[in-house]
Amino acid sequence: MLISRKIEIDYGHTLPNSFSFCNQLHGHRGVIVATVEGPVIERHGDAEEGMVMDFKFLRQIMDEHIHDLLDHGFAVWKEDKEDLEFILRRNSRVLVTDEPPTAEYLAKWAFRQISGKLPEGVRLKNLRWYETPNNWADYDDE
Repeated sequence: MLISRKIEIDYGHTLPNSFSFCNQLHGHRGVIVATVEGPVIERHGDAEEGMVMDFKFLRQIMDEHIHDLLDHGFAVWKEDKEDLEFILRRNSRVLVTDEPPTAEYLAKWAFRQISGKLPEGVRLKNLRWYETPNNWADYDDE
């Protein structure tokens, strides 16, 4: 069975090599959707009976390992020295990335942030990172 949970964050980034306006410091209202797969719990009387896992716990994992690290912060590529120096001077919430912080990279990063934190028998199937309502990247590590 598959279930999904969505969270939203406000974050900034820049893509210094881009030919578009994305080479400027700018922000997004990101939407992150995690889809997990697992069996429906059938233990009679269990608080999660009839569920793959409680949505509340999935949200807690996503909040702790994605939202709380990047919401109202900046994702900056470590090779973008000028912007990185500026942002580190002014912000306490900075995700320094190994690659340009594209939607594709952030989907992979977020997937890896939560994939090992799920209950036994539940696995992260897909992570979708919406950079805008019309643009997103999917990562599934397969």
